[in-house]
Amino acid sequence: MRVYQCRFRRGAERTVAWIEARGAKVGTWVHLEPQDDGGLWEVEAVFDAPLEDRALKDMQRLNRNSLSSLMKNTV
Repeated sequence: MRVYQCRFRRGAERTVAWIEARGAKVGTWVHLEPQDDGGLWEVEAVFDAPLEDRALKDMQRLNRNSLSSLMKNTV
């Protein structure tokens, strides 16, 4: 499945997230998880570099593992 990075708005709030291709259309209203508290977000922009969902999961896993833990670095 292809996913697209999109910019969203809800009132004065703005965020960026990856969503499935079927919802990645400017003007569409979508539910974002896990950061969503029940409200819908409007797709404000769709960026032109889609990924396969497997590639996105791998990229997210690699990025998380590349950052040191804040807990490990506290003195």
